[in-house]
Amino acid sequence: MFANRPHQRVPRARALAAALTACTAVAALAGCSSGGGGGADNAEATLTVWTDDTRQPAVEAYVRAHPQARVKVVLTSYKPGEVAQKIALADRAGKGWPDVVFLGSPSDVSALAAAPLRFAQPLDDLVPEQTRRQFAEGTLEGCTYDGKLFCLANDSAPVVLWTNETLMKQFGYSVPKTWAEYQELGIRLGKEHPGHLIGGINDVSGYGAFFGGAECPVRETTGPADIRIDLADRRCTRVAELLQPLVENGTVTATSPWDPTFTEEVGKKNAILMYPAAGWFGEYGFKGSYKIPDGQLAAHSVPAWSGAGAVTTGAMGGGLWVVSRHSRNLKGAADIATWLTTSDAEDGIVAASALPAYTPAARRWCAARAADPFYAADPCPAMLDAVGRIADNYDYIRFEGQFADSYAQTFVAAAARKGDLAAALPVWQKHLVQAAENAGYKVSR
Repeated sequence: MFANRPHQRVPRARALAAALTACTAVAALAGCSSGGGGGADNAEATLTVWTDDTRQPAVEAYVRAHPQARVKVVLTSYKPGEVAQKIALADRAGKGWPDVVFLGSPSDVSALAAAPLRFAQPLDDLVPEQTRRQFAEGTLEGCTYDGKLFCLANDSAPVVLWTNETLMKQFGYSVPKTWAEYQELGIRLGKEHPGHLIGGINDVSGYGAFFGGAECPVRETTGPADIRIDLADRRCTRVAELLQPLVENGTVTATSPWDPTFTEEVGKKNAILMYPAAGWFGEYGFKGSYKIPDGQLAAHSVPAWSGAGAVTTGAMGGGLWVVSRHSRNLKGAADIATWLTTSDAEDGIVAASALPAYTPAARRWCAARAADPFYAADPCPAMLDAVGRIADNYDYIRFEGQFADSYAQTFVAAAARKGDLAAALPVWQKHLVQAAENAGYKVSR
């Protein structure tokens, strides 16, 4: 099911390497050294798990399946960088660390494995090699540095092209195979069926799907403390050219797909013809939030860029589980992280909205989707193919929060006023360079 493919996201390891070299912004709280680790094998110790509400049911499922375990579940928010800030505060206090933590922003593993925090516990001796080898190829690369594994992947979040097959047939349209065809369809849709959408550029659904998938060097780490940011690159400017007429005619929106207005006026009115978004968007967006009718939604490979050798795609998340080196029961903490990512329990990860990174769990998850009447066709073939096509220069970075903020303040803001998207790129470039330098990177173009 997860066959080897020529285009894998292997350079994520170099992105983690870039974080493991110097003090980061959290140094202001923690200093360039952190407190001593835990590591005592105390099976009686209560294990604290930090999670979000989406993963909470799986953690509770672990507790039910292990009644002898002493587990404290703490809900926390997951804005980029927030977990690292909380860990830094725990370092100052010398207490308060979680034993296991979920990262909704995968880039945060960089800060948690790096100085000054050095929070993440290497898992090589705690998770059997046979288990590690069954994660989909590429999904643990971002967790690995210098031969050590610092986290386990919860899910894969490659971008696919979601389409409403009922509307496509009703309007007489075909699924675009190239981005040029995608643009042509959007221009035609705006004239023939105004009010319908073929995409959105807000938040990670914008920069992950479009800039990430285009292989734009907007977050390309090239060394331990080096990053390439070049929005003048043709792979970036072509994104602005693609989206300009679609933003102007309203078929690509600058509104967040989670905005209540979007949900009520677009999502629930079934006005989305197609939408490039992560695999989890089918379950969490179309099914969970918009509740579109059964038998309409399908997933396809994203379109190809003209002249590209192979189709590449972006990513929208892909959560990670990290074990704390401060834990007094490392084995117990690692067992929790392993169970949460690999268990085939009905109420575990196979019940989640995202494609599991662990191959056996993914097979079971996919079997449920194939049998689900909500989908017009099995969405998993497109998702599984996309796992191996995530652009290899879409890297984990230490300034994820500032990256998202600067994108919203420049490119998204220009789109919201139907302004010049190409002119927004050099402005975004300046913001990104400043943020990267503040995070300790040497920036090149």
